Amino acid sequence: MERDDRNIEKLLETTEWEPAPDPVWEQATLARLVARLDRRRRRMHLVARASCALAIIVLVMVTGTAWYHWTRPMAVAVRETQTLPVSATCLIHPVSGKTPDTWHALLAKAMARDPRGLLTSVRSVPGTDLLRAELSDGAGYMMVLPGAGVVGIVAPSLRSAQLTQGFVAVTPGDAPGVAAQDIAMAKSIASNDTTVARVGSPDDDTLQAASVYQPTTPYSNDNHMKPYDPFVLSTPDGYVRMRRIVAVPLKPRRESQTLLTALIDIDARRVVGIVDRTNASGVILTDDPGPQVMLVAQ
Repeated sequence: MERDDRNIEKLLETTEWEPAPDPVWEQATLARLVARLDRRRRRMHLVARASCALAIIVLVMVTGTAWYHWTRPMAVAVRETQTLPVSATCLIHPVSGKTPDTWHALLAKAMARDPRGLLTSVRSVPGTDLLRAELSDGAGYMMVLPGAGVVGIVAPSLRSAQLTQGFVAVTPGDAPGVAAQDIAMAKSIASNDTTVARVGSPDDDTLQAASVYQPTTPYSNDNHMKPYDPFVLSTPDGYVRMRRIVAVPLKPRRESQTLLTALIDIDARRVVGIVDRTNASGVILTDDPGPQVMLVAQ
């Protein structure tokens, strides 16, 4: 046994354990290592390119969404005010009738501006589908309901002297009083109006407008033969068929909704405006069937 151990020890001492160089094996190993590194590099480049593309897509989506929400109110208001009520023309300063070219129209749309120069800013009325479109030169603003167009027109009472030229002011003391049945009829008119139904429902309170401005009708030759009519107001230039305007507050549908008011012409039996104000100092009535101008103190 001892002899065998000595032989084994001698064999271990004299044996060359370093393998002989094998160029073929070394080249194959190096090729495998280079291929592995190349595959890892390609994967890293692919991940980097995919990450950059995803980041760009997310940035474009976020920016596009923000831009859409920023420009949409103005775009909708411009579209809905292509045809304006006749009663709103008294608030609008003459603008060029030249149609903006395509480049200027696209630039105005991208910058949330009105290419006509009619509207200066547009914002959503909280809690409703309404838009409040401010007119240029501080002339007032219009309430716009997408799909229905202009539903309300508001002007500052500071301009009432200019806006009511040629109109006669009819105060509640001039016209017959508003009875309980008139108030009930006003609520019924508001309840049955499809536009009012989109923004609220009539509340219990009502308030008669302070003044109603109406144009006069010249006297005819046989005017003196007409019987007395409590709704007719005589003036030196003609007579006025008086109409009474009642402001009916609308119940909000949501807690955060802005309080709205429906202006009801109880004599013509129609809604003449939906506004976000309650302090009506006057309403200018015209023959236009659309919304009428409401004057408010500022």
